[in-house]
Amino acid sequence: MKQHEEGYAMPLSAPSYTAPPFESTERSQILLVLYQGDRDAVAWEVPEPLEPFGDGTMLAWVGDMCQPSHTLDLYRECLTAIKVRYGDTIGWYVNFIWVAHDMALTFEREIYGWPANLCDDARLNFHGSQITGACTRAGEQLMRVSFNSTSVAHMGRPEPLEQKFGALLDGKFLQLRKFPAPARDAKPIRQLLDIPTRDYTVHEIHAGNATVEMGHSGLYPTLAGLAPKEITGAWYVRASWWLDYPVVLWDDQ
Repeated sequence: MKQHEEGYAMPLSAPSYTAPPFESTERSQILLVLYQGDRDAVAWEVPEPLEPFGDGTMLAWVGDMCQPSHTLDLYRECLTAIKVRYGDTIGWYVNFIWVAHDMALTFEREIYGWPANLCDDARLNFHGSQITGACTRAGEQLMRVSFNSTSVAHMGRPEPLEQKFGALLDGKFLQLRKFPAPARDAKPIRQLLDIPTRDYTVHEIHAGNATVEMGHSGLYPTLAGLAPKEITGAWYVRASWWLDYPVVLWDDQ
């Protein structure tokens, strides 16, 4: 195989995923909770050259995703993210993420630097106004979100939920992508990425009350310390967007 004949990603003769942009369709549905965690525990998770922004500000996300770039079906995705800054740029650093799809796992790690691990597949559970979702791996519960919608019909809202949702979650994804060096004592590849999201559209949104439980796991020993101290916002969202090529802001080479 000549270099010009190589596929975009490995396996070179049959890549696991296409090149960006990646679409998430409106079939994607997410429980998203914004909260304040333990300030010291949250700060410890943030790698250089990023710095924590806010007072232990984090979000938890449990969702069922549909991304035609690698699957037409729904699959479970869960994550925690920390509000950070790089210079004057504010964003979200994903410190844990789990997906129930090997193709999602590979492109998230290889292109965007998100630290994806596999989790068990599942779907959000609906019972009236209550929605629950959990992240388990090999049967061990790592995270669970319980949500109950309290939002009224659109004509009764003092302000559009979409506007408040966007203001509270303001910021882009800023991710440190790290690849270990293949040679002994060689320098790893460390890059800070700005990950653009295009055409983000909210198709359905409900605000409400939520609880978030973080599991106690020997595989993820810092996870339990990231449990919420105060929840500042919770939503059920159906949304669509495009994830574009990342931009390298900083390269430790």
